[in-house]
Amino acid sequence: MMKYKGFYWNFLAPCIKKSIKKRYGCEMAKKAICNGKVEYKKLLQIADDIGDNNPMAMNAYFAYTFVGAWLGTKKKISPNSMADIMVDVLYMLKPFFRIVNINSKRGEKKWYREMKKYEAWSNGKLEKYPTTWIVNFDESRHNIGSFYYFTRCPICEFCKKEGIPEIMPALCATDSVMFKLQHGVLHRKCTLANGDNMCDYWIVGDKYKIHNQNN
Repeated sequence: MMKYKGFYWNFLAPCIKKSIKKRYGCEMAKKAICNGKVEYKKLLQIADDIGDNNPMAMNAYFAYTFVGAWLGTKKKISPNSMADIMVDVLYMLKPFFRIVNINSKRGEKKWYREMKKYEAWSNGKLEKYPTTWIVNFDESRHNIGSFYYFTRCPICEFCKKEGIPEIMPALCATDSVMFKLQHGVLHRKCTLANGDNMCDYWIVGDKYKIHNQNN
């Protein structure tokens, strides 16, 4: 069970409602939000505990907010259309993402540093939280940007377990948009949601023109 945190729902729900209202009308937006809050709480009640102070927990709360709204519509909105709604919401939050500039000297390795912090937190905790992310690094792989990969994702495992794996590609697609809003580009070949053995992340500034995937 994950601890209930209303902040994420309260922060994202108005943006989700605005997007659904624009695309599907008031009635669908009302269903998504009124029913979705209940669904969001249910999801957290049955989700595996990944640790209250998990540096990556925000990703799970973010994902379950969208999944809750989607379930609130009784899946009347397709996963592909939910992906569009997620993009709408991310663009509404553009000022928050723009704080990071992946093109800058400090921003280039931002996500490598963040994942190193997560790795340090997770050391010794993987048995206590057996579904939390497992992050891996290969410093020899690329000489620019941030590169890392996950071999376990609690969101992916949870959605599969609950019989809603079809929503995962939409959730995974938000990664590319988030980095784009930070002046970055995500180069990705694999996702756990697609049945691969990892989710890979190579994030570089959008000023770079990548011709060689080994750079």
